[in-house]
Amino acid sequence: MRSNINRIYYFSGTGNSLRAATVIAQVLGNTEIISMRCDPSEVSAADSDIIGFVFPVYHWTICEAIQDFISALKINSDAYIFAVSTPAFINGFSFETLNKLLDEKGAKLQYAKRVFSVANLCIVYPPFPSPRLRVPATERKLIKVSRMIQKRATNAYAKAGWLTRLIYPKMMPKYRAIQAEVDKGFFVSDNCISCGVCSKVCPKTNITMKNSRPTFLHDCSCCMACVSFCPKKAIKYGLPPEQLQKINTLFMRMMRLPDKRKRYHNPHISANDLMIDRKYIH
Repeated sequence: MRSNINRIYYFSGTGNSLRAATVIAQVLGNTEIISMRCDPSEVSAADSDIIGFVFPVYHWTICEAIQDFISALKINSDAYIFAVSTPAFINGFSFETLNKLLDEKGAKLQYAKRVFSVANLCIVYPPFPSPRLRVPATERKLIKVSRMIQKRATNAYAKAGWLTRLIYPKMMPKYRAIQAEVDKGFFVSDNCISCGVCSKVCPKTNITMKNSRPTFLHDCSCCMACVSFCPKKAIKYGLPPEQLQKINTLFMRMMRLPDKRKRYHNPHISANDLMIDRKYIH
């Protein structure tokens, strides 16, 4: 292991956050990008001068898997620490939650930026805004943010707005309560070729191959990696009745995946990229 290496930890389903981590690492150089599905004890940042966290925003915050990873990760509290989120629109409590986790380690979040990306929850809606327009804009923003990180810039991170703070406790906890079991709505069609791509790209290792078919383990983050990277579009979705009974809302009733609905993954990221958990970038 190289000493004094920069490290960026990412959580990514359809590739937006992995792409962001890669672009930043290319600007910084001497940087290792590491998936947060790794064992935190094996990817310590105790000797890093620059430490980054790059992640999507689920339910207006960072998901439990990210929080658990960071809580268990050893870091250099004197390092320059930055964060980049990749929400479609609402960043919510993401940076506040991260800063609290870092504060518990005696560290400080010194720079944080939202880089708006394509929304990819295809079991509810098609990708939006248009990837044709949003992806180039995101790429331009990533370069600007990367250069600021290279200069070790500092800023006051964005906090949740008053409307988010008002709505969140009334709406989001009930969705988060059933999050892990959302995968009960996934099923696999006869188009499946038993390639195992879905299992290999899942950022939570929530899918195993049983009798050559994907089996979901009910620890889902609803990231859409399995759906978006399936080469045969064999993974379908239909909301189980018991889920709808728990939360009978318009949003829950919309949760289905018509055959003709577009799937999205970042055009710069392949399934093979997501299968590699650690990569050093000069």
